[in-house]
Amino acid sequence: MTPSEKVIRVLLLLLGRPFRYTKKELAKYLGFEKDAITGAFKAIIAADIKIESNKYHQYAIVPRENFKELKHLQPLTDVEQFELARLIEKHMKAGDARYLTKKLESLYDFQRLGLRALRRPALERIDNLEAAKKQKLQVMLKNYSSNSNSIGDRLVEVFHIDPEIDMVQGYDVEKRDNRHFRLSRIKRVEILDMPWAFTSSHNVKPTDIFGIANNVQEQVDLKLDVYARNLLIETHPLAKASIDTGSDDCSFYFSCKVNKEFLGLRNFIMANWDHVEILYPDSLKEYILKDTERFLEKLKQAQGVG
Repeated sequence: MTPSEKVIRVLLLLLGRPFRYTKKELAKYLGFEKDAITGAFKAIIAADIKIESNKYHQYAIVPRENFKELKHLQPLTDVEQFELARLIEKHMKAGDARYLTKKLESLYDFQRLGLRALRRPALERIDNLEAAKKQKLQVMLKNYSSNSNSIGDRLVEVFHIDPEIDMVQGYDVEKRDNRHFRLSRIKRVEILDMPWAFTSSHNVKPTDIFGIANNVQEQVDLKLDVYARNLLIETHPLAKASIDTGSDDCSFYFSCKVNKEFLGLRNFIMANWDHVEILYPDSLKEYILKDTERFLEKLKQAQGVG
């Protein structure tokens, strides 16, 4: 593997998993010598790309407003950008390769998706959550704003942190159940001198682009027009990695796995029904039909129609 290939692989990993790896962990994950990681860091910094570390010496690429497109990253030429896409396909798993290729179409968009929650003071909350997780200590999520429009403190054992999708998974001690929490809704994290007491109940669930955690997911295929495509990306930015251009510039295909009850997606389809075509599965069509019937019945009742 050439030195430039090593630099690109390090760059991709820093972009894909911000503040996840130390230099030693990067070397182990990629199968490089630690000196190769140091050399890659120097090359990245020389390209005027800033690298930042947290107090655990875990690294990430810092978003920069002037890097709005990947082509603005010097010294990458158009040929090198093509080579970058080839290297992604060569050195990464198929699913990861497709995901990163879509994300790297725009570096600024990527940073908006991946590092939106990684700005001060959000970084302090994440650092505290990481510290509590490593030490297996309970935390108090102060002034947490829940979906029920209530604000209060939550005693939690946090066992999974995913800043990219603004998500924390943990065991809610009071409710005696695994729950997921929005990082952006946590006012402050207080680490308590109380060890985990419910480790055996911890269960990390896969989370879809709508922020719904569920162990069972279903494959979904939709056809979108320009309006629906843009709105989906604006409201759920991670969807960009699952959208491909259709037969013309005005049609797009959305394909990915989501929670089995299609929560989040159903709301999007109902609100934009004339801009979306459901290709698969039939069970999603049945959910939408039932939602429509319930909505029509509610309208009839409101108008006093029998």
